This record gives sequence, structure tokens and C-alpha cells, in this order.
Amino acid sequence: MAALFKPPYLALPCLLSWLVELDNPFAKAHKAKDIIDALPMQTGMKVLDIGCGPGRVILPLAQKISDKGGHATGLDIQPEMLDKTRTKAKDLQINNIDFIHGTIDQVPIDQNYNAVLMICVLGEIPKILHESVMQKIVAHLPTEGVISITETIFDPHYQRHQTVVQLMKTIGFAETKFIGNWLAYTAHFNKKMN
Repeated sequence: MAALFKPPYLALPCLLSWLVELDNPFAKAHKAKDIIDALPMQTGMKVLDIGCGPGRVILPLAQKISDKGGHATGLDIQPEMLDKTRTKAKDLQINNIDFIHGTIDQVPIDQNYNAVLMICVLGEIPKILHESVMQKIVAHLPTEGVISITETIFDPHYQRHQTVVQLMKTIGFAETKFIGNWLAYTAHFNKKMN
């Protein structure tokens, strides 16, 4: 499969995955627990974590939604990251999780999700593709579905809040929740109701 993300895109090497497994003490809105707690929980919810990496957020999220019949899907461009997360899920006996290898623009998505997480991943997608990638994502959200975008200034591909709001406005989504500050934030977006 040809990789969409060519230089200057640089995925975090799997050997450095421990860096993204740690919660940054200076970026509260970037902490796994805060990202998860901000989500609107519901019975049977399905969540897609784009760029799930070594599982810092998707694993505790899958655990939290398992007792309500929820299911989590992790997507990542690096098979080594998915292998790490798959192994951790097995060790933790998390069974309501599956994985997709590839880039969001190229992999087929054959189900709908109640929530889509993008944690420090939007800036890794070439800017020229932002709108088309987001259109693909929103095609798999119900009307009340949420896109949760988390960014931190400590990430080299940091996306300013106003940039993200403008992108989402372009595709017909409005911000419904914001936690954090300029150092790190999580913003939720829902389809605009006319």
C-alpha cells in the first residue's frame, strides 16, 4: 500500500512510543482521563481513535465503555504501534477493541461511529487533504456524533484552536465543547443543525 503521508510527514518512530504513552503534566486537556471523561458516554457506543499509537487513550476508553456494550477501534499508520496496543489489550483482557492498519484517507471504513478521536494527528495529515479527510470521517457519524480533536503545543505538528474551528466550520460542524488552554486543548464538534 502506498503511503499517503510522505515527507515532510514523520510518524513518531515506534521505538519512541513511550514518549506518547505518558500524560504531560503541563497539559491537562491532553491527559487520557480528561479526554475520555469529556466524551458523551452512551450504551453501545462505537469509538474510532485515529492515530491511536501505543494505546494511551484507546485502551482505558475501551475498558470504560465495555460494561455498556461499547466498542473501540484503533487506526494507525504504523503496524508496530498497533502490535504494541494489541498486546497490551490482550494482557489487560480488553476484548471490545479492534484495529485498522493504514491512513484514514485510504482505509475502507465500513461502520458508523458515535465518536471519532484525533489526538495530535490532524497536523500529520497534509493540509491540502484536511477537508477531504474530515469529510470522509463525518460520513461515518450519526447526526449526534462527535469529533474530538486534541492538540498540544508540545507536539511538533500542533494545530491552533482557531485553525481547527475554521476547518470544522467549513465542513458544517460547530464546536460544542472546549477544555484546556493554548498549551493543550480538547475540542468537540457536532454537525450544525439548520
